[in-house]
Amino acid sequence: YTEAGLPDGLFNVVQGLGPVGAALTNHPRIDKISLTGSVPTGRKVMAAAGGHLKHATMELGGKSPIIVFDDADVENAIGGAMLGNFYSTGQVCSNGTRVFVQKGIRKRFLERLVERTKTIRIGDPLDPDTQMGPLVNRAQHEKVMSYIEIGRQEGAELLVGGGAPSMQGMDGGCFVEPAVFANVTDDMRIAR
Repeated sequence: YTEAGLPDGLFNVVQGLGPVGAALTNHPRIDKISLTGSVPTGRKVMAAAGGHLKHATMELGGKSPIIVFDDADVENAIGGAMLGNFYSTGQVCSNGTRVFVQKGIRKRFLERLVERTKTIRIGDPLDPDTQMGPLVNRAQHEKVMSYIEIGRQEGAELLVGGGAPSMQGMDGGCFVEPAVFANVTDDMRIAR
């Protein structure tokens, strides 16, 4: 921001846990709060922000849908779905993790999505040729792997991926192959 000629302190990002959030939310000179976190934390922040009539934006881990109609450019829609699902190794809380495809193009969409997903290069995130790096930590890796197994157990069809590859020179890395499920119903845990 300084390089752009804006005054120091005009834009600030402050990160921290509960006490930091409480101080920011209750400070009289702060007009806007943005939170990415859990629903319980969101409730606390929204209550505190409301007490001071502050604007608040909450991202509380939704399951954003992508809808693809029969008249869509299939390759373009697949690219959007892949970006919406696999960007940042799927670790963005607003990712488009549910893709609804109209019946007329469903078969072709899924076939091409599987083909293109198989070409994603997994590896070292510092390598410019890598398209998908590891998950953030072992706990997240275990959680993702458990959800993949839950999806299978509940009857969703795993079309591609979902394994935990070992990467040469990256021992202990938390890698997961990009996974595509089909025939997922709203009552399945992976849909929620």
